[in-house]
Amino acid sequence: MQTQVEAAGPEPKAAGEASQRLSAKDRAVQGLRRRLSEEAWSAGDRLPSEPALAKELGVSRVSVRAALAELEKEGLVDRRHGSGTYVNSVRPLVSSLHLNVGSDELIKSRGHVPGISEMTWRQEEADEDLAERLGIDVGTPVIHLYRVRTSDRTPVTISHDYFASSLLPDQPMSLGLGPSLYAFLSSVCGVDVKFGVATLEPAQVGELLAPVFGVAPEELCLVIRQVDYDLMERPVSYSVEHHLASAFDFQLVREGPAVRAASRSESAREV
Repeated sequence: MQTQVEAAGPEPKAAGEASQRLSAKDRAVQGLRRRLSEEAWSAGDRLPSEPALAKELGVSRVSVRAALAELEKEGLVDRRHGSGTYVNSVRPLVSSLHLNVGSDELIKSRGHVPGISEMTWRQEEADEDLAERLGIDVGTPVIHLYRVRTSDRTPVTISHDYFASSLLPDQPMSLGLGPSLYAFLSSVCGVDVKFGVATLEPAQVGELLAPVFGVAPEELCLVIRQVDYDLMERPVSYSVEHHLASAFDFQLVREGPAVRAASRSESAREV
């Protein structure tokens, strides 16, 4: 892996200033999603009881119950009255577009080995489009992270990520910058991503990216442009990802009326 540093360190900001604590329910959701993505449980498996999950995740049973309800709405699990909670056997775990997961997890979900063939970062000034997406002023210093991700050493994703330089603490990026931007933002910058809003666009790879992917310019890719938000729902980062269409199976889980009705009924009972 080649890593290139192209800028002097920007003005630092203490990590504690940006740090936001996750709620117990959100921690439970993250823990359960991680276990599902890592295939700790297989499709059709019955999950441990709520008390067992609460002990394992370090939260209350109420938080576990709320987390399971959220995962059920997303189609990841199926809660059966009087029987327990089961990993959904008919819906994708990691390749579904409604889950905000990294390329590494998508690649692993297909049984391949993820990697990075090129990674560079530099500081630059936000243009009008980037400033609007991140809610900052034009000309504000931002970090531009460029990565070429591989599956079994074959390039499959080209990504550009941007975030305000002011999020960086007073330490070199090399101490924490790795394959996961989310992990870097959380552990080094003290900023946790709550959700992202993405737009999807099918496109041809084109003359510029074709040599990087090693394919013809006419090959298809999926372009995902996404703004990620922190726990206070403030924009944190903006990414543009080109995913080689032949390398991924993207699917979208759409919640049905029965699930929404059950969710409304459960909310009414809790009140």
